[in-house]
Amino acid sequence: MTRQRTRSVDIIEAASRAFERMAGWIFDHRVIVLAACAALVTTSAIYTAGIRVDNSFEAYFDTEDPHYSAYTEFRGYFGSDEISYILYEAPAAPEGVWNLEVMRKIADLGDAIERDVPFVKEVTSLANVELMDAVPDGIRIYALTDDFPETQERLLDFKRKILGREMYVGGLASADGAYAALIVEMAKSSVDPIAELRVDPARGNDIDNIYPQATYRAIEEILARPEYAGIAFYHTGDVALNAVVNKISARESRNLGILCFVVVSIVLAFFMRRPSGIIAPMLVVGLATLVTIGFVGFLGWNLDQMFGMMPALLISVGVADTVHIISEFRIYRAQLGDRREALCRTLYLVGAPCLLTSLTTAAGFGAMSIAPIKAISRFGAYSAFGVMAAFALTVTLVVALLSFGRRTGKVAAVETEIAQTKGSGLLQKAFDVVTRFDVRHRVSILVVAALLCAASVAGILRLEVESNFLNEFGESVPIRGTTSLVDSVMGGSLTFSYLFDAGAEDAIKDPAVLREIERVQAEADRQTDMVRKTYSIVDFLKDINQTFHDDDPAFHVIPDSRELVAQYLLLYEMSGGEEANDYVSTDYSRARLEIRSPLVDSGRMSSLVSRLDGYLAREPAVHAEASLTGMGALWLKLMTYITESQIQGFTAAFAAIAVMMCVLFRSVKLGLLAMVPNLAPVFLTLGGMGWTGVPLDYVRLLIAPVAIGMAVDYTIHHVTRYRYEFAQSGSYERALRDSLTDVGRALIITSIVLVAGFSVFTFSVMDSMVAFGLLLSTTIVMALLADFLLMPTLMMAFKPFGPERSRSGPGGS
Repeated sequence: MTRQRTRSVDIIEAASRAFERMAGWIFDHRVIVLAACAALVTTSAIYTAGIRVDNSFEAYFDTEDPHYSAYTEFRGYFGSDEISYILYEAPAAPEGVWNLEVMRKIADLGDAIERDVPFVKEVTSLANVELMDAVPDGIRIYALTDDFPETQERLLDFKRKILGREMYVGGLASADGAYAALIVEMAKSSVDPIAELRVDPARGNDIDNIYPQATYRAIEEILARPEYAGIAFYHTGDVALNAVVNKISARESRNLGILCFVVVSIVLAFFMRRPSGIIAPMLVVGLATLVTIGFVGFLGWNLDQMFGMMPALLISVGVADTVHIISEFRIYRAQLGDRREALCRTLYLVGAPCLLTSLTTAAGFGAMSIAPIKAISRFGAYSAFGVMAAFALTVTLVVALLSFGRRTGKVAAVETEIAQTKGSGLLQKAFDVVTRFDVRHRVSILVVAALLCAASVAGILRLEVESNFLNEFGESVPIRGTTSLVDSVMGGSLTFSYLFDAGAEDAIKDPAVLREIERVQAEADRQTDMVRKTYSIVDFLKDINQTFHDDDPAFHVIPDSRELVAQYLLLYEMSGGEEANDYVSTDYSRARLEIRSPLVDSGRMSSLVSRLDGYLAREPAVHAEASLTGMGALWLKLMTYITESQIQGFTAAFAAIAVMMCVLFRSVKLGLLAMVPNLAPVFLTLGGMGWTGVPLDYVRLLIAPVAIGMAVDYTIHHVTRYRYEFAQSGSYERALRDSLTDVGRALIITSIVLVAGFSVFTFSVMDSMVAFGLLLSTTIVMALLADFLLMPTLMMAFKPFGPERSRSGPGGS
């Protein structure tokens, strides 16, 4: 076999030679290669057994993160703060939720949940909530179930008592009395060790055997029992939201993956027109996905919502590389008539570019591994691994499969085969048009590109980081409407807390400390645009003090002395009171102020916290140290990490890919020029988001590093072939036309496949995934246009391959 060489043997040439030799070895030892691939797949399948789906906050925060550590310390004092919140109404019953029969059903429901639902600590409802009355020797703490009313009139007296206690309005009963709620507190949290979250250890990590899915499902089954007919339930809260997200993630990882395979297979069938062109790419993607899951299991990680993107992302490498290999193989099989020689020639030409595209794509993903968000960091790591696994399977398994068949054949119908592989005459004419357009309008293209990039930068400066967990669900997901209803009629479904650390045992009993808590609580209550309800130990002490003074509202204040506070709390505990324990540590050194708000945009939440922190800065707590914590605080910190992740991920991806391009092309000039058409589509997408007001959330932040890693694939294939053709002809214009003729169709097929694959996300019930799919598909189309228009004009303008030379004939010298 003979071939013309470039003037110097560089890294790409050396890699090409190595791939050429590897193709021959695979042809000669195909059985060994197939056996090795089978062993890899089998091992990966074994490691998938123990994986579970986890979308809790532990999936997003590293256990060493100081904010997460503060939260776990907070949980150590106050236990799990995760709840199921069950709003209900009985519109058909007289007196609604205050109907005597309805109340009996609610009392029975609370008992059923405590008895039959795993991981439940306690259930609080109108039927068992603590009430206080003064008695001659102290106070009496009781619940409705202690002496269940026998008449409707007695129950309505109870209604007036409940609605007269401010602490219960907006939590257990709506202000108008139309709605009521059960608050189901959990004994466990999603961040606890997995061994503690299994209902049945023998069933392992089956998703329905693990908290919170097992708890959510058990509650739903109880609410559907016929004995509770006539009551409309609306189930939300931490447990419900996390369980629904986990179920959707698990279901869509499977269903969207299958749909993606089907859609891409149809596209490949249309373009490739042969079984090998369909089976080989999809086999690579399927096996690469399995190997990646095995890698996740090997590291002891869990799957989360991010993993749902993996099948479509792996298509970017598995399909693209396989399409290039099969396209070239068909040409050289027809030209050379020898299967082994055709495979060697194919890997010589496309092996190195496929390696480079895989490395740069892996670098784009791998750059995200430095993100402070654990889910994003791990996504970057296992995606980079998956990309390289897909490449390895492409250049081994696919080549081994192509080696089967008659080694030699007729060197016939060459032109027909080449024409079919490179595209129809119409497509080749289109490439000629693109070439002439690039040559004639090179200056205009560069000017327009510069203007668009400038406008994009201005748009990027307008880009906001904002997320609303509730709005990630599509309108078709019931829990979105349920949570919105709860937020509108009750105290809100988002909780965060201020922890007051008085530094010594029993220090919380000091009236000075209690007044500081009261002062901050009053400030929070003044934030009526956001705060729906607040709770603290102060509320209980005020109620006890008022009860001791014949329910005189004038005594709904903090007791004046530490001794009286201590006596009240001791009497409360001796009388059977327990609810106050949720707001103070057992040694009374710490207390928490719980603030409930609607599940709104992170920007509004951040504004609320800024106002409260500003208040504490102006009027600091003197007798206790106040700090923000709780689930809501972690969510806000996540937004800060998103900004950091976007900047760090994009910068790292750009730097890593740019360095690789410069090294591999052995030219800083060529490497940096090749990065321009990769940055342009990313800038246009992010700039468009800024101008149209689309915020950046923890899913959309992936667009920049993922897009640049994928866009560079086009550039590498095109630039590598462009440089090769320039070495043959010495003309930038001729090299452009020849390179487009050779790789243009494969680039178009790859783009269509990727757009089709990512468009599958539009079938997701999660709006965040729909937006990601649409934005990334748009970026892919722009990347192809940049590679056909912007990249050639840059090459012709800056001449990175060297000066043009005169040609002795059509074939060049």
